[in-house]
Amino acid sequence: MKKEFRYVALMVMVLMVFGLVACGSDSSGDDPIDTTPISMIVGKDKVIQGADTISSLNRFVAYGNKNTVHGWHVGETTVTVNGSSTISVKVLPTSNLYNDPICEWGCSMDYVKQNQKQGTLSSKSTNSILAYENAGGASLLAYSFESGKLSSVLAVVSSNHTSTLGTYLAERFLMLPYYQGKDVLFGGIDAIDEVHAKTLVVTELYNVSNWTVFYGPYKKSATRSNKIDEKEKMIEILHPFLTK
Repeated sequence: MKKEFRYVALMVMVLMVFGLVACGSDSSGDDPIDTTPISMIVGKDKVIQGADTISSLNRFVAYGNKNTVHGWHVGETTVTVNGSSTISVKVLPTSNLYNDPICEWGCSMDYVKQNQKQGTLSSKSTNSILAYENAGGASLLAYSFESGKLSSVLAVVSSNHTSTLGTYLAERFLMLPYYQGKDVLFGGIDAIDEVHAKTLVVTELYNVSNWTVFYGPYKKSATRSNKIDEKEKMIEILHPFLTK
């Protein structure tokens, strides 16, 4: 009787273990996380069903809040849901005033020529300036090179596009106003902090008719005044294009 009792008790325990495993398997499959890549517009939210926590590889592009992903700036990132499931996220702009300029700092002139698809290359271009006219909403998009390497970019945009330009830049950069003497300028970086920033942008009303948008490599040690000086030098170089 003791042997039979031990045998029955052992079988009951085995069945209980298998039952618990089966229950655990069923419960994990009740609400799986959908890892289909997400495309969303800047400023929009996407609810992830079954999510308790969401973390983002690049919070400047998109970040999570409980079970929701918020698209903050144009770009691509990856979010991790509940610590394990990963989803690719692409945030799209509402404003495409002009194609994003090539800001691969240090790249060659040939690289820019091969990848700049918008606008007409001006015959006034030199061995240090590539100027593209009528590049979408930019009447001029100019690339400046030092020692054959891309050092800065300048876009000229009609003041008729002021509102659209503001949206265009805010969707791509963390923009803030600041004062340069009596002038009010707007500057921004392409990251959530200085550590991760690669590009600095500065925009200013050039005259009543046009805005200038200056792009340059971000360096934490560089001051905004230095970048303003660089912008002014570039505008001086581009004078023949701006006064055509």
